[in-house]
Amino acid sequence: MSTVINSIPPASFERRSEADERTWELFRRWGYLEARLDPLGQWLEPARHPELRDLSGAAAARARQVYCGSIGVEFMHLPDPERRRWLIEQMENPASPSPEQPAKILDALVRADLFEQVLQARYLGTKRFSLEGVTALIPLLETMLEGAAEHGAQQVVIGMSHRGRLNVMQNIVGRDASEIFANFEDMDPRSVLGSGDVKYHIGSTGTYRGANGTEVQIHLASNPSHLEAVDPVALGRTRAKQVRLAGVGGCAPGAGDALEAAREKVVPILVHGDAAMAGQGIVAETLNLASLRGFNVGGTIHIIGNNLIGFTANPPEISSSRFATDVAKRLPIPIFHVNGEDLEAVVRVGRMALEWRYAFGTDVVVDVIGYRRHGHSEVEDASITQPVLYEKIKKHPRLHEIYAASAGLDLAPVMAATRQRYEEALAAAKKRDSRPVMRTLPAYWSKYVGGPYRPEHEVDTGLPAGRLRELAEALARLPEGFHVHPKIKRLLDERLAMGSGKRPVDYGMAEAMSFASLVADGTPVRLSGQDSRRGTFNQRHAVLVDTENESIHIPLCHIAPSQASFKVYSSELSEAAVMGFEYGYSRDYPECGRRSSATSPTERRSSSTSSSWRARTSGNCSAGWCCCCRTATRARDRSTPAPVSSAFCNWRPRTTSRSASPRTPPSISTCCGVRRCGAGASLWWCSRRKACCGIRTPSRRSRISHARVS
Repeated sequence: MSTVINSIPPASFERRSEADERTWELFRRWGYLEARLDPLGQWLEPARHPELRDLSGAAAARARQVYCGSIGVEFMHLPDPERRRWLIEQMENPASPSPEQPAKILDALVRADLFEQVLQARYLGTKRFSLEGVTALIPLLETMLEGAAEHGAQQVVIGMSHRGRLNVMQNIVGRDASEIFANFEDMDPRSVLGSGDVKYHIGSTGTYRGANGTEVQIHLASNPSHLEAVDPVALGRTRAKQVRLAGVGGCAPGAGDALEAAREKVVPILVHGDAAMAGQGIVAETLNLASLRGFNVGGTIHIIGNNLIGFTANPPEISSSRFATDVAKRLPIPIFHVNGEDLEAVVRVGRMALEWRYAFGTDVVVDVIGYRRHGHSEVEDASITQPVLYEKIKKHPRLHEIYAASAGLDLAPVMAATRQRYEEALAAAKKRDSRPVMRTLPAYWSKYVGGPYRPEHEVDTGLPAGRLRELAEALARLPEGFHVHPKIKRLLDERLAMGSGKRPVDYGMAEAMSFASLVADGTPVRLSGQDSRRGTFNQRHAVLVDTENESIHIPLCHIAPSQASFKVYSSELSEAAVMGFEYGYSRDYPECGRRSSATSPTERRSSSTSSSWRARTSGNCSAGWCCCCRTATRARDRSTPAPVSSAFCNWRPRTTSRSASPRTPPSISTCCGVRRCGAGASLWWCSRRKACCGIRTPSRRSRISHARVS
C-alpha cells in the first residue's frame, strides 16, 4: 500500500533558505519520476533522477514526501507562473479529508468490485471488459461529480471505451443493475429485430444527486468498437449543450460571455485506456481542439484507466516513453499520476483536477495506475502471455479489501447490503422479456421521428426568383468603410448578377444562397473543417477580410434582422476528430445545419446511431439537416452492424433560372446514399431510385448533406 499523501502535514509557504528552495524546485520538476505509482511494482518502479539522487536533509525529505509518494504531478512545463503556483499550493498544502470520506470510498469500492464479481459468477464466460484492478475509477468519478455539483454544473458528458463501461453505467450514471443484467440474459430476438449493439458499446443517461441537493444530468455517450473514436464526439455533444444553454442563437454580439458561463454548466470527462492514449492518433487530434475557436468546451478532464497492458502488449511495447500520457505534454496542462491503490490520493487528485478545470478552463489529465485482473476480455487466459504477472495478480487482494483493512473499517455489513441489492437485481433481470432502454432523449428530439423513407416526406425546397435576388443582394452587401480585396469585389459583383438571373449560378453561390435561405428561415448553420472560411477551392469566401486592418465581415451573419446564427470555423488539419466533433454536435443540436470536411467517424456512427444504439438521427425534422449515408454491414461480435462506406449528396434551392442551380431530384432523402454515376463524371447515382439523380457537381469535394422536411 502506497503512502497516503493526505497524512503529510501542511508545508505552507514558510520562509526557506535559497538552498532549500532550490531543493524544492528540483522535486517539483522531477519528483514524479520517483513517485511510487505501480501497485504491483511490475513496470513503474521509481526512476532515480540524477538531480535528485544525492539530495538529503530536512528539505529534501519533506519535498520527497510531497512529490514522490502516491501522487506524481508534471506541471513545471507550464509557462504561466500563476498556474504553477496554484499547483504548488495544492500539492504542498493539502486540505484535510472529511470524516465521512473513508466510508464513502469503501461503499463505492464495494459496489464496483462486487458488481464485477456478480457478473463473473452469474455469467461466466461472457465478455464484459471488467474494471477490476482500476476500480478506483468509481470513487474518482464520484468525487468529480460532487465537485461539479458544488460548482453548479447541470450536465456531465462522459466518453469512454468498453473497459469498465458497465460499471460506470451502474455506479456513476445510476442505471438500475437489473437493466444491465438483463442485457446478459437470453431475450426474445424479435425485441431487437437483428439490430442492437453489444452491451459494452451502448450509451446511457441518468442523474447524479450531489450532497448539496443539486441534480446533475449524466450522459454516457455510445461508442463503437474503435476505442478512442468517442473522444471528439463527446466534446461535440458538450459544445452543443453549452451553446443551447447559453441561448446564443443569433449573430448578435455578446454571445461569448453567455457561452463562457455555460461552460461551467456542462463538464466533459473522457476516460482513456493507456494503450489507446499512447497509440491512437485521434487522441492527439482531440487534445489539439482544446483551445481552438469553435471547439473550446472550457476544459476537458482526461482520465486514464491505466492497467499497464494493452491486449497482450506490455508497456515497453505500447509507448516509446515512460508514461502513456506524454502525448498530452503538447498542451500547457498539468498531468497527475496516482497510485490506484491509494484511495485518499485518488480522490484528492480528482478534486484537484476538477478545481483546475473550473479555475483555468483548460484540459487536465489524471493517470490512475493499477492493473487488469483478467485477460483483455474475460474469455481470455492472460497467464499464457504474462504468466509471472498474472500469478502475482491471482494472489493480490481486491481493492475494497485493501482499503477496508488500511482504513480500519468493517467490511462485512457493506458487503452484505450490496450483495443483497445485486441479488434482487439479478432476480428482476430474469423476469424481463425485452431489452431495456438505457437512455432518455432530451425534449429537443421530440419533433424528430425515425423509420424508413416514405415518398410523402418529399417537399419542394425551391425558392422564388425574387427571394433569391434578395438573398444575393444581402450576400453582396458590404459595410460602409470596409476595404474588400479587388478579386473579392469582382466575385461579389458576379454573385449579384447570378442572383438576378443574369449569370449562371456556380457552386459557391448556390451554396451561399442555400445557407442564406436557411438562416433567414430560422435554421442555424455551422461549418467547420480545414480552410472552411475561404473554401478549399477558393469558392466559398464566407469570411471577408479588410485589406487595410484585417477586420472581418461575414455576409451570412447579415441576411435578416432576426436570422438564426451562422458559424464557420477553419479547423485543425484533422482526419477524424473534427468530423467526430461535428457528429457529436449534431446529436445535441439536431436543428442546426452542419458541414465538415472529414468523414471517417460518421461512416462508423451514422449507421450505428439508429441501428446499433437505437437512437435517432436528425432526419424527418421540421427544420434541420442530416447526413445521407450509404452503408454496408459486417458482423461485429456476431451482432453489430458496422458501416464501411459513405457518400454525401448536395442540396441547393431550385430556381426559376434554368442554368441558375442544380436541381434537387425528388428522390434524395435521408436514406438515399449516392455515388458517382457511370453516365458522367459530374453526375451522381441515387441508390434508392436505381437511376441517375441529375445532380451536377463541379468537383468531388462538393459533398454536403441536407435533411428532408417532414
